[in-house]
Amino acid sequence: MSNFELPDEYVSRKEVIYFDDAPQAHSDIIHQPEVYDFAEFILISTKRVKIIDVGCGSGRKLCNVQAEKRIGIDFGSNIAACKDLHGSKAEWYEADFTSASCILLSEMADNDSIVVCADVIEHIIDPSILIALLKACFERGAIVITSTPDRIRVRGDDHRGPPPNPSHIREWSLDEYKRLLIKQELVPLFAGYTINNNMNRQNKTIITIHDIQVQSIAGIVPAQRPLAIIAAYNEVDVIEEVITDFINQGCDVRLIDNWSSDGTWEAALRVQGCFQGAVSVERYPVEGPQATYEWQAILRRKADIAAEFPGRWIIHSDADELRRCPFDGRTLAEGFAIAEELGCTRVNFNVVNYLPIDEQDYQPGTLESHFSHYEYGTRPGHFLQHKAWLQGENPVDLTSTGGHTAIFPDAIDFRYKFLLKHYPIRSADHGRRKILTERQGRWSLKERQELGWHTQYDKYNADSRFTFDRSSLLIHDEFWADNFLLIISDLIERRVKAGHKPHE
Repeated sequence: MSNFELPDEYVSRKEVIYFDDAPQAHSDIIHQPEVYDFAEFILISTKRVKIIDVGCGSGRKLCNVQAEKRIGIDFGSNIAACKDLHGSKAEWYEADFTSASCILLSEMADNDSIVVCADVIEHIIDPSILIALLKACFERGAIVITSTPDRIRVRGDDHRGPPPNPSHIREWSLDEYKRLLIKQELVPLFAGYTINNNMNRQNKTIITIHDIQVQSIAGIVPAQRPLAIIAAYNEVDVIEEVITDFINQGCDVRLIDNWSSDGTWEAALRVQGCFQGAVSVERYPVEGPQATYEWQAILRRKADIAAEFPGRWIIHSDADELRRCPFDGRTLAEGFAIAEELGCTRVNFNVVNYLPIDEQDYQPGTLESHFSHYEYGTRPGHFLQHKAWLQGENPVDLTSTGGHTAIFPDAIDFRYKFLLKHYPIRSADHGRRKILTERQGRWSLKERQELGWHTQYDKYNADSRFTFDRSSLLIHDEFWADNFLLIISDLIERRVKAGHKPHE
């Protein structure tokens, strides 16, 4: 292998200097913490029971993962420290990752396992055997997670080795590292970045996820096109784009218009004419407009519509949302088909809110190109987004959770979350009109007072700004590489509960 996919001029270190992790066992600094947080999330979401840490160091991070069975593998003083510090909290095995015999350790892995190899590969003179071990675990059904520091993000564009860290033989960029793994047939399902440590929390560590159960499913589509059921009130600037986007994602659309007064209904009729058979529209309630917005009634209507289509995937959506499958090159419909193939009946989403940063007007049809800044939500409802499901014979319960979770017997949630791109305020003028004129005066008092709903805009009044400080938002640059781990997991919720800001 020519320089392990690094530039020809890159200089690797020639000798191994053993990295003794035992002195770090009680340090305040924890490196790659969210690698292990994600491993715990995926253990829970797949109901797997075993985590295998290949190159476990002092064993500190492994033993903090909630798992029925933990296995740590390392050698020398590290494995001795593991036994001394943690004893029976895990099974401990000694192995040399430069010897082909270590590949036999893959026999401990199966489809009940998560295998972690966090910041190990950069310590190995010839990483081929280590990758072969991980590949063998992958082929036996384990979900494999690897990490390594990104050379360019840590050292800069011009760094050509050797690494300043004397225990590192070489370091890769994200693209180089992916090529290395792909060349040895350990193809990532996901690849991007995670935080380097719990102190400065910078996205400078590469992380890859390998899941043979998902990756082996090719060319699958649902037996029936999923149906997006959208509720709308005065969303004329986005409704055609949102409906068209669902069509492009392989879904049909049923629009429930709550007697809009801004042309939303007429726009929906136009788009229905463009996609005959794929789009249907109705006004609700049928008797005509009401003075208040009754969300419970709309949710019941959505559940009733869904119940007309047993065996079909349903998406409960609003008119200011775009939804995406996390798998590269797959449509939303294909993502649901993968979930169903793996025996799942419900999909959860993570919310990203895109917000205006200046007084510029929004031009219809430009949702994905207009907005450059975003934030993650922090309210409990942002973390309850079980809004797509495989419809059974009976209506689901949407009202108990205010529409945040479709409740039905024996629901099985898919292991990875999907992405919900939310555009609640498209411009300062839109925000003032929507919140102050069209929403605040129409909320159901009963739902507000008895259920605590419709409080998300209570902080706004006539003196409020409806643009947002760009310094408090994230920039949509390298979005997927920097965010995929947060999107597919519960890491944002974990950060908030730990007292961190979602983007820190």
